[in-house]
Amino acid sequence: MRATNTVDLSPGAALVLDGTEWTVELREPELGRVHLVRHDGIRQPVSFRFLANHPNCRPSSRSGPPGAGRGRQPKTPRDLEPGRRELAAYRMAHLLEVETGFRSGDPLRPGPGEPKPEYDPATTTLTARRLAKVVELGAMDRQEARLLGLERVGYRTLIRWDQRRHQAGLMGCVDERWLRESGGHPSVTEEIREAIFAVRAETLPAARGRRGRG
Repeated sequence: MRATNTVDLSPGAALVLDGTEWTVELREPELGRVHLVRHDGIRQPVSFRFLANHPNCRPSSRSGPPGAGRGRQPKTPRDLEPGRRELAAYRMAHLLEVETGFRSGDPLRPGPGEPKPEYDPATTTLTARRLAKVVELGAMDRQEARLLGLERVGYRTLIRWDQRRHQAGLMGCVDERWLRESGGHPSVTEEIREAIFAVRAETLPAARGRRGRG
């Protein structure tokens, strides 16, 4: 099982077959297969056995550490500008809702009305849930979406974010522009302050409900 031991087959991961890059769209371990999608939208289901025996299957360079970060101290939430951690957590909540149906990522701690029908893993595919999230984010007020770092989010954007989330957790949901410059003096602009309040206003009721059930 050479290939499957060395290639990441989690949703959002990238691999190369015969020189062509594919992204893992869906993994079905119970069936022993994954669904791959190419940059032009072509999809192909393949078995683990096929990948294990493929002579030209390797991880994509996009699945490895970013070039600028190789050999350097990994970035942590402490490297984020003030308020940006909340925005990264908000972005992660959207990704978790797509993957699990729950913004917390935990079915035992559902938020109000979760899972929504368009995000219920029991009745929808991962592709359908990603497309539903694109529609949801596209319907947001443009100013609010910009402040929350959720403007111009497409299908491939969600795959790219989810790949980074699987690799680096919360920091995988961070925009590089949110990191502090070395030696800089962090500050919170009025726009960022408003975005933080918007995130807290949306997430606070669900958090209180979970504490109440505990």
